[in-house]
Amino acid sequence: MFGWRATDGVLWLEPLLEAALPVRCAFTTRWAGQAGGPLNLGLAQGRRDEVLANRARVLRALGLAEAPLVTVRQVHGKRVCVVDERALRRGVAATPADALVTALPGVVLGVLVADCLPVVLYSLAPAVVAVVHAGRKGTEKGVVLSALATLQRRFGLAPAQVFALLGPAIGPCCYVLDERAVAPFRRQGEAWRQFFCRCRDGQWAMDLVAANTLQLRQGGVPAGHIQALRLCTVCNQRYFFSYRAEGRAAGRGMALAVLRLA
Repeated sequence: MFGWRATDGVLWLEPLLEAALPVRCAFTTRWAGQAGGPLNLGLAQGRRDEVLANRARVLRALGLAEAPLVTVRQVHGKRVCVVDERALRRGVAATPADALVTALPGVVLGVLVADCLPVVLYSLAPAVVAVVHAGRKGTEKGVVLSALATLQRRFGLAPAQVFALLGPAIGPCCYVLDERAVAPFRRQGEAWRQFFCRCRDGQWAMDLVAANTLQLRQGGVPAGHIQALRLCTVCNQRYFFSYRAEGRAAGRGMALAVLRLA
């Protein structure tokens, strides 16, 4: 279950998790209030001062004004950035990666999205959280599987301990691809048929949520630990940025996750 939340004109979606859980996450929308401007959070899509002000506004609305926000240089790959004390001091904004993971309380992780699927992974004991940027190319490369492998290798987490939250993304209703885009998935085996549907000659509709849910299940995450929002960003441009609908003019929203301070 997910719910809409708003504070100081900032509107976001948040999973309805128990207050006692150690993690909190949010999926931002495109507008900051009825009279506000676009809430673009991507530095490459706007003026730096305006974007930084937007990011600070979101953190204030979430009650995280004093928390550091950690992002990376997203490259549609499968690399995972582990945010420990050393990485936090050094800074990772220029690090090419598409997933971040941390066990540090009070450190906000963020990935930018405008149709790509944001995935939040977390565990309870030990408390660890990850955010993943899973577009078509990242899904092809298995970025969520890389995140699961990092959770296991660095933090000793079995996949059965992991919970997953899948946020808003372009749906199969609007994500039509040609044979060239489908071919890499075909080469990986018959599983591709579970998240592609032929819609016309040489054209296929891709279901990013189904594809990443399948990878999570293949990686060992229990079905009961996976929640998906199933809200198409193209159909709901009123609320979300969409590269497919708006092209290069599209801003960027953000999926954010943080471990609560004790």
